[in-house]
Amino acid sequence: MPPSSKLIILEGPSGSGKSSLSSALQESLLPQIWLSFSMDTLIYTLPPSVLHRCNTANDWSGVDGRALGSAALRCLRALVECGNNVIFDLCIPNHQYADAFQSDIQDLSPVQVGVRCDWLEIERRTLLRADRSIEEAERTFKHQHSFQSYDFIINTTTIGPDAAATECLASFRHLLDGPTCPGTARPPHTEQAMTGNPAG
Repeated sequence: MPPSSKLIILEGPSGSGKSSLSSALQESLLPQIWLSFSMDTLIYTLPPSVLHRCNTANDWSGVDGRALGSAALRCLRALVECGNNVIFDLCIPNHQYADAFQSDIQDLSPVQVGVRCDWLEIERRTLLRADRSIEEAERTFKHQHSFQSYDFIINTTTIGPDAAATECLASFRHLLDGPTCPGTARPPHTEQAMTGNPAG
């Protein structure tokens, strides 16, 4: 991995504010350029009628989610290995995917951020954005699976993306500034241990 490459992972359920946080982090990290990439980047390449059906009716019939997930991982690795700084956000559907994902990116030494939000606020945001079904948001909230450890956990229930980005960078900016060798281990923080964090 080129020394200039960095990777921030934002993990959380649909509606928790990952995309908005990603955009805010991009602006906060200027003049250094960070790309925003996610599973949605690929999902939004689906035919418009299929995308509409997926988002509004939660009907994913005919869509190979496994193939899209595998493609996202390969694209992510290619982006980082080509020297790009990347912020990647995702929902984790099951423990198997969480384990496979972490195994695949471990050598890229990512900064892992858990993005959390109360259900009532997720429901409110989902109704406002109107591009995703409540059923989809509820499914990812009730069945969300976490990584084993995080560098930081942020709760966006009562704060906007700019404030969330400020809190995130106050916690892990030092991990982005210095050179990080692939595979370098950092002290793990479990989600249970991080719940005492005022932002978590």
